[in-house]
Amino acid sequence: MRISVKHKLTIFIIFLLLINLVIISILTMNGIRTNQIKEYERYLKESSKTANLYIRERYLASDIEDFETFYIKQAYDLTIEIERVLGIHTIIFDNQGRQIGNEVFKELKNEYEDIITKALDNKIVYKKIVDKIIYAAPVYDFNGQIGVMQLEYNLYLQKSFNEDTWKLFVKFGLISIIVTFIIGRVFFINIVNRIKRLKKSVKLIEEGQYDISSILIKSKDEFGELSTGIQAMSSQIQQNIKQLSDEKAKLQLALEHVQKLEKKQKEFIGNITHEFKTPITVIKAQIDLMNLYKDDNNLVDKSNIIVNNELKRLNQMVEKVLHLSSLEKYDFELEKHKIDTHVLLKEIIDKLKGKASKYGIEFYYQLEPCQVYMDRESFMMIFINLMDNAIKYNVSNGKIKVTSNVKKGVNRIEIADTGIGIPDEHKKRVFEPFYTVDKNKSKKLSGTGLGLSLVKKMLEKQNATICILDSERGTVFQVNIPLSKKEKNM
Repeated sequence: MRISVKHKLTIFIIFLLLINLVIISILTMNGIRTNQIKEYERYLKESSKTANLYIRERYLASDIEDFETFYIKQAYDLTIEIERVLGIHTIIFDNQGRQIGNEVFKELKNEYEDIITKALDNKIVYKKIVDKIIYAAPVYDFNGQIGVMQLEYNLYLQKSFNEDTWKLFVKFGLISIIVTFIIGRVFFINIVNRIKRLKKSVKLIEEGQYDISSILIKSKDEFGELSTGIQAMSSQIQQNIKQLSDEKAKLQLALEHVQKLEKKQKEFIGNITHEFKTPITVIKAQIDLMNLYKDDNNLVDKSNIIVNNELKRLNQMVEKVLHLSSLEKYDFELEKHKIDTHVLLKEIIDKLKGKASKYGIEFYYQLEPCQVYMDRESFMMIFINLMDNAIKYNVSNGKIKVTSNVKKGVNRIEIADTGIGIPDEHKKRVFEPFYTVDKNKSKKLSGTGLGLSLVKKMLEKQNATICILDSERGTVFQVNIPLSKKEKNM
């Protein structure tokens, strides 16, 4: 059977109270009895003196010359008068220990003999018998002891007083127990409730709930200190768990990043191996043809042209791979300056107009004056690449529209063509190294699949972004370059 703490504490306090009440009651009653005995002694001693004085006064007032004769003859009257004066039952004895003062003399009861005998030896003697005190004192004349007086003091009132006192202690004890039980129960319920709140706070922490401010005990005692300590511990645990979670998240991100890098590395190696293998295979095949048909000048010339084209393509791939690798490793190669984007865009358009005109493609542009903080050579390479792609993957007699404006703190540049376009499923991957939408067309146009990847890397190095917009026809690339601080404030 489980007994709660509040019941245990209440029972313990009541038990202590009972012990205290019993000890106090016993000590008090013993003190009362001791004091009563002393008071009885004093009172009976004074009464015996008063009785002796009364006997002497009566003797002096009488006509009898011998004191002892007077004492024996007047014993009856003296007994009655002493009882009347003192209010105590009195018996007097002669110096032989015989009871006098009654018509019929009786022998003293055995239980009084020892008291009277000692009193005859000129001593005061008393003894408690049941509910009365037998007090024996010498009776003196003017020369010495002539007898003994016995005073019987009834203890009925004292006994009643003691019983009432005991009853009072019992009542007081019961009331104290009831009051103590009520007050103690309220007090211990409060303590137990505090303990339950502490237990609940520990349980919440165990369940992973660390916000325990709602059950915090705000008191300037050990419970308050313990509650504050538990809350501090909870906050520290929460902080440690958060730190561990953050570290775990960082490790997870790092692991994912490493896995992505490994995947990209494998893809990159696979792609570069495949892309490099193709021109090498073509070159080897053409060299074999030239060795087989040395006398066929036309075939040799055609093979030479093919080999040179493949070598150029291979050289372009090597340069772009090296450039892409350097962009991923180094930042110091960039030399950022304030550049006028509208001026450089116009310059690039003028350079590529000749190539575009071969395919009947026309440039249209709308350029707002704007300055950005960027590496000039990177800017030129980025937009030459984008506009060159717009020419390569356009249709005959197509159009290319270049727009540049300022919106929301960025220089927004868009290059739109009327070409074959990029399917939605390929838009997210066109910026990956060696990725091409149409392999055959890319090879035909000497594409390496590295141009857009280089463009994106160069833009990211300069806090710029690139994306492909949805378009009903052709492809639209949008580049957003942050303005210089001075331009933003204008």
